[in-house]
Amino acid sequence: DAIYRSMLASVAGIRADHIFFEHDAPRGPGTANAFILLEVGTTPASLIDKLNDYVSNQGNHGHGDDLQVMAMPETDHTLHLDLWPIDNLTAEQRLALKRDVELLVKAAFRQSADYPTVTRTWPQSRFSLSQLGRELHQAFPEIKSLHFTELDIVSGLDIPRLSDLEVFLHD
Repeated sequence: DAIYRSMLASVAGIRADHIFFEHDAPRGPGTANAFILLEVGTTPASLIDKLNDYVSNQGNHGHGDDLQVMAMPETDHTLHLDLWPIDNLTAEQRLALKRDVELLVKAAFRQSADYPTVTRTWPQSRFSLSQLGRELHQAFPEIKSLHFTELDIVSGLDIPRLSDLEVFLHD
């Protein structure tokens, strides 16, 4: 895995820890899949094609190896966030807070490069909504309280993506 991870990372121009392997893939024993995850956004088909060509057609594989490169599978999630701002914010400040909170949450789900220090979703892990709540409080002191309706997201060999986000501002 280390050799393939290094080769694929250098060709794709991505970090090696963004490559995940599945052994004994559906093609039978001795086969493997390499799943590619980008820091932000979905993995373009052109990159997957380039990596598969590099491994298979350019001969950069071990004797008898059967490795296929694929984009990381995605799961869709909807979040509902109740948000209570501090008192005495103007209507404009409340709307700006809502917009900025939405942007930070979307960044956590790898939809933008905004807020690069936010904890992002990962395959094979638990995405903690309480941690996301702490990060929202740290980024926005105008938040008095917040509550996510959903529970933590536990992912397998897939990446959680945000399909819908509803932020409700309360008085």
